[in-house]
Amino acid sequence: MLRFRAGDLLPTDTLVRGPLCGPPAPLPTRIIGPMLLSPSHRQFVTHLGLFAALLYAPLAAAEALRAGDRVLLVSTRPVGCATEAATLATGVEGAEYTGCWNAVDAPATLATLDPSTPTIFYVHGNRIEPSDARVRGLAVYRRLVACAADDRPIQFVIFSWCSEKERGLLRDYRVKAARTRPVAWQLAWTIDRLPASTPVGLLGYSYGARVCSGTAHLMGGGSLSGLTYSPSTECAGCRRPLRAVYLAAAMDACWLSPRSYHGQALERLESLLVTLDPRDPAMKFYKFVPRLADPPALGDVGPQGLDAAYAARVCTLNVASAVGHSHDLYRYLAAPGVMPAAWRRLTFADAASLPTPTLAAASSHAGDGA
Repeated sequence: MLRFRAGDLLPTDTLVRGPLCGPPAPLPTRIIGPMLLSPSHRQFVTHLGLFAALLYAPLAAAEALRAGDRVLLVSTRPVGCATEAATLATGVEGAEYTGCWNAVDAPATLATLDPSTPTIFYVHGNRIEPSDARVRGLAVYRRLVACAADDRPIQFVIFSWCSEKERGLLRDYRVKAARTRPVAWQLAWTIDRLPASTPVGLLGYSYGARVCSGTAHLMGGGSLSGLTYSPSTECAGCRRPLRAVYLAAAMDACWLSPRSYHGQALERLESLLVTLDPRDPAMKFYKFVPRLADPPALGDVGPQGLDAAYAARVCTLNVASAVGHSHDLYRYLAAPGVMPAAWRRLTFADAASLPTPTLAAASSHAGDGA
């Protein structure tokens, strides 16, 4: 039996030579707490191996995309929290992944995407540097297609926003919470660059789920503390098919209810999958982020206060047994059932054959793959 102490590096000499064309770097696989490796820990080791594979697969196998797929990066970091269309049109950066990243004109490239192919936007969480956004985004793409139920092509867009670490833990969380408001507008603007009929899936993690929810709310005609989004003339009313999956959603559990802060989101979304983990420390810590209340997080207890019409569009999936006391993205990606369910929703693979489960039915079958 082997014991690793907190802070130890896993024994490995594997190096990363990146699709980002940077120098090799050792695997940053520090242990967060005491870990015993024994036959009884097989599930943990399996998950750990998957995390490493997602992040650091050898390039010979990892850099290739599936036939027909496209992977893009859209970064609004250069424009900060701007919500003026003219500023975004000239300031947003773009890149396309073809084994390495090549700079592209983001608005022009989005306009060339195939309107008959689902376009999935992955929105990362807090404290993510630009390089991490690319690495994590590619890991999400690879996990998603590895769980694909069919070979339909997808267009995958990594949406990178200004989430770099701020000084002070609680201050950082509050600053980023406020920042998700303009970033939601920026994502709506980005989606608006697509051909009007393109089906869109939103995959948000942590504060990224909060961004996606705000975007759906804006696209449904809602307002975020006075901030509204008016679709461009090319968008034909922004009524494109829209679905979402929220992993570890760091937002108020009541916000999706009618007349609440994101109350128009479910008016706009055809289907929403929400993961639940009451043991996730970030979900427990979330109640300290708002200054005047202590609401539970959506990723902790699920959506609250929904009417029957909204509840019929929502499915929850409890992943506590797989993710445990962690807020790690890769644990959520590895949780059984999560990414296969995400594939079905975000690619609209179930549109013709499977009914959208209700919130009540999904909750009673949590863990069945949704």
